Amino acid sequence: MKRLVFLLVCSLVLCGNTNAWKKETGKVKTVVIDPGHGGDKPGAIGKHCTEKDIVLQVARKLGQLIGDNYPDVKVIYTRTSDVDIALSERARIANTSKADLFLSIHANSHPTAAPSGVESFVMGLSKSKANMDVARKENADILLESDYKTNSAYQGFDPDSPESSIIFAMFQNAYLDKSLTFAELIQKQYGQHLHTVNRGVKQAEFIVLYMSAMPAVLTEIGFISNPAEEAFMMSESGQAKIAVALFNAFMAYKCAEEGIQPLSKPVINLPGYGKNAPTPQKDPPPSSPVERPVAAEQPQPHSPEVPPSADTLQPQPPASAETVSAEQPPAEKPVYKVQFLSLNRHLKDGARELRGVTDFEIYEENGTLRYLKGRETTINKAKAIQRELRETGFKDAFIVAFYKGRKISIQQARALTE
Repeated sequence: MKRLVFLLVCSLVLCGNTNAWKKETGKVKTVVIDPGHGGDKPGAIGKHCTEKDIVLQVARKLGQLIGDNYPDVKVIYTRTSDVDIALSERARIANTSKADLFLSIHANSHPTAAPSGVESFVMGLSKSKANMDVARKENADILLESDYKTNSAYQGFDPDSPESSIIFAMFQNAYLDKSLTFAELIQKQYGQHLHTVNRGVKQAEFIVLYMSAMPAVLTEIGFISNPAEEAFMMSESGQAKIAVALFNAFMAYKCAEEGIQPLSKPVINLPGYGKNAPTPQKDPPPSSPVERPVAAEQPQPHSPEVPPSADTLQPQPPASAETVSAEQPPAEKPVYKVQFLSLNRHLKDGARELRGVTDFEIYEENGTLRYLKGRETTINKAKAIQRELRETGFKDAFIVAFYKGRKISIQQARALTE
């Protein structure tokens, strides 16, 4: 009972605070870009880089795009170099500058190399353990601040306290709709510019979001623990594509808020993008078998020993792979199949693990047997099979592509089709 009274009182106080903070809407004149971590707080650590360095480079590119195309918009960074900025200070910068929009840029991580994709968060109560884990990871920086327990800006925040999470979620209620709109625009642009898993828009208890008195989004631009995504985020072209996606989302948000038309030809002068990109090799050999999940959040692991060198969001080629089923007939066009099961043993027709799926084939890769269904010439037809398999119970079923009997990336398959 005491706990309920406590939360009720806090909700009344905080709702009053958010109403006092609420600003006039209709113009987007100031945006604060927050590169996560910095200094002695590196954030997630990959094999070849750290989160703090990657997100700073992307943030700079995004700020450049906004400045080049909207000189009337004031761009403020919470940091422009490798320095440590407290989470409370990041929000204070945004609040004192009376920002109209706040974007915190981060890179995700996982104990294994398998997960991949991009996702965006707004302030709110976590509805899943995965969301909560991401929030705890990003919030953990305050534990490295010597005075966080006595810092009044955190108002007694405890990363493991349910009460703290509920109370802080209330601060962003006044801006939740606009935050969600911006986050959805970001994910939409990721889908158009990045060939990776779209993990969607989620809610979680991020300190840097709850303390910001304006629409605010925290976005995770990829998994630094995934060698292929780490390589993509380290590359000039990868960073440029991410920055362009974020800029397009900003432009769409600004235009919707102000009732204006988007720019017909935005200025994009970034190394590695468009005309500034290195000239690609002609006819890349399709003999590099790579696995490319289209919609599954948990693609099959690839060998962590393969050094990342690709400039695209796709896992690296496994050391070797050969089919154990009937050979693929020669084809001029790539074919799309759906991987729905991965085991280290053969299953017979009617096996319980197959859940009634028939007419499948098996592909051996790195000593593991991949169970595949379908052989379609268009990705849309493969998606139909993917939906059927997911309805059957194989929730992680994803699409892979083959060319002349060898597995290739979806990106390569599309290029060969075109």
